[in-house]
Amino acid sequence: MKLAFVIRRDNHYRLLGPAIDRALGRGWNVECWHAADEGFKGDRALERRQRGPRFRRGEPRRREFGADGPGRLIADATPDVAITMYPPGDLARARRVQWLGLQYTLNVGELLDGAGDTPFDGIALHTEHWRRLAADSVRIVNETRGRGGQAVDDAAIAATLQRCATVVGFPEMDQLDPDLIDPPAVRQRLGLDPARPVVVYCPFPFLSNPSTFWTKNIYGPFQADRYMARLVRRLPGVAGAIAGRVRQRLAVSRPARRRYSRDVASGWDDRGVVRALRAFCDANHAVLVVKARAKDPVSGYLRAVADRVLYDSSDYPATILEAMSIASLCVHFFSTVAYEAAYAAVPSVCVTADPDDLGFSPTLRRAFLSTTTGSGFNFPGVTYPLSVAEMVETFAQRLLGDFPLERAARAQYLDKFVGPDDGKASDRLLDMAVSLVEKQSASR
Repeated sequence: MKLAFVIRRDNHYRLLGPAIDRALGRGWNVECWHAADEGFKGDRALERRQRGPRFRRGEPRRREFGADGPGRLIADATPDVAITMYPPGDLARARRVQWLGLQYTLNVGELLDGAGDTPFDGIALHTEHWRRLAADSVRIVNETRGRGGQAVDDAAIAATLQRCATVVGFPEMDQLDPDLIDPPAVRQRLGLDPARPVVVYCPFPFLSNPSTFWTKNIYGPFQADRYMARLVRRLPGVAGAIAGRVRQRLAVSRPARRRYSRDVASGWDDRGVVRALRAFCDANHAVLVVKARAKDPVSGYLRAVADRVLYDSSDYPATILEAMSIASLCVHFFSTVAYEAAYAAVPSVCVTADPDDLGFSPTLRRAFLSTTTGSGFNFPGVTYPLSVAEMVETFAQRLLGDFPLERAARAQYLDKFVGPDDGKASDRLLDMAVSLVEKQSASR
């Protein structure tokens, strides 16, 4: 079997790395095709990755393709199957290669269109829940890209997925294997006391979320304009906080914005959440580990109180999964890190805010960013929603034991959103690739 993995961004190794390693272990001919024009949304200096991770079972051949896509590589390498997380673009579906699309949460909406058409011969899903959510995922992609008026045929999408989609689980999670990620070794490398609990905090993603009045002027007042941001960063901590508070008060002085006056007066903002988080860790004798991304650099006031700050220095093993392997609690903002935490048997707190303030599309609010009981961000025994106000006012008085991970609830959560925790999702993905080749051979 000859397999090609299309790596459009280095962080695709986080999801594809385990499958690449397992394919090498099967003795297959494996290639990784990198996009030479990979774009970076953040500070490249924070992306300390080497060019491609090391694998335990061998080394794939690495090639590059340009803006015109991987068409030349297909002609040269002639793989049996090409696996990718995103559509192959304008490339014609050559019969000599089978295209296998791997879902990553909402990107199932990228793998087919509103009419149910797809360039893929097979689509690998996490769970049945995502099959049911596929039509809304297409709507979310359309709304995010300004195509909200486009028609979406739920029945056609369901029919396409019935024909070509298979549930495999979440290949990324296969990394949570002590042979690959050893928690004591992670603690030792980070210089952490082996006896102290760890709280992993994923900060509010200012640069990757919509820019709204609330995010710019209330929750994160220093995002309003570049001049003010530069000025505040140069001021000492206390002076910076004062400047930010003045900026907030000016923003809510207009009649239409006075409904935010209580938020400003109460300190219901990013600084307030950070203070509460530090106080919570102190009260619980816990270490505060901040896991950030290059496109959302950590603020000075958060760095000042964090015990460790981590960026994505590795995708296989993934930095976030290494952090989860030593965590007792994870705190995030409507992040899919909730799935990684649950798989790692770590409870999480989801910090919530008013959907209008966050500025997300209507379908995204309803179908994904929900805090109704049983949703991905409010699942008692697994993940617990707390508003910004609750975080600021009460979190410092809470105990780690107030957010338990319940075994039965975790099993239900994984069954709904993530898939089995048997460490075999990558094998199921590879078995799916084999079945595509066998099906193609039988049809000749």
